[in-house]
Amino acid sequence: MRLFEPFRALGYITDGVPFAVQRRGIETFVTLSVGKAWQIYNCAKLTAVLVGPQMDKKIRALACWRDFTFAATGNDIAVFRRAHQVATWSGHNAKVTLLLSFGQHVLSVDLEGCLFIWAVAEVNQNRPPIGQIQLGEKFSPSCIMHPDTYLNKVLIGSEEGSLQLWNVNTRKKLYEFKGWGSSIRCCVSSPALDVVGIGCSDGKIHVHNLRYDEEIVTFMHSTRGAVTALSFRTDGQPLLAAGGSSGVISIWNLEKKKLQSVIKDAHDSSVCSLHFFANEPVLMSSATDNSIKMWIFDTTDGEARLLKYRSGHSAPPMCIRFGISRGVS
Repeated sequence: MRLFEPFRALGYITDGVPFAVQRRGIETFVTLSVGKAWQIYNCAKLTAVLVGPQMDKKIRALACWRDFTFAATGNDIAVFRRAHQVATWSGHNAKVTLLLSFGQHVLSVDLEGCLFIWAVAEVNQNRPPIGQIQLGEKFSPSCIMHPDTYLNKVLIGSEEGSLQLWNVNTRKKLYEFKGWGSSIRCCVSSPALDVVGIGCSDGKIHVHNLRYDEEIVTFMHSTRGAVTALSFRTDGQPLLAAGGSSGVISIWNLEKKKLQSVIKDAHDSSVCSLHFFANEPVLMSSATDNSIKMWIFDTTDGEARLLKYRSGHSAPPMCIRFGISRGVS
């Protein structure tokens, strides 16, 4: 054993990789990236329940399925059961930037626009992918999501501004949406059938009907910068939360088609993930300022208040000092 071997990083909560949320029974867990490792928090009290091992390369994307955690590092995907690595999926010729847990499959997308389909039933073995899709030239994938009720279908956004709807079972492109001339930064499904929310780098939020390729409403972000994260509330309130590169979270009323409230000091830097818990007035957010926060909408005026959070230094610490043992717990 080496002297002064690293043991544990203190105050490291999350980096700029979007988190992965999974519900197990009555409990909800969130998986966060911390550089070359990942950690799982129980959302009930935001306490860490599992920490993964250190890997050789930085994590670029995360996905979860039951007891398994999938982490994209470089051109490969590391597969973990609990905290133990059980497989490494290889095949990409470029860095993997997107992961999606999709039923009995995991989808991975790399910088060159190549989408691989992996069977999670064979998760314990280093097997090749069961399918491959080439998204085409002049299409740099930036986000991927599964529209609710759309069987075997995924929607993929691009840096060029267009979106593609694919059937991963037949490996066929069903439709291509022209977009709005701005890079797609995020895309999420809504509680309404056929409707998705799309965030762009020009600060606009488009609520779009996929079936008819029609725009329902467009919002302009309340602050400058790109729309980096979106989430629809699912407890009957017609609200859409939008996070931006400035760290501000805006709450939009979909019925009145106007801004309802703004959480100005939500984060100190770009918001990378938003998630409304199912049938609850609780929103979870994470950002590149090394923090994860939960907001509850229980006030009479509809404003959000901070419920709980975990955070560390948002910039490199300049001074470290040991505390005196007396009176320090």
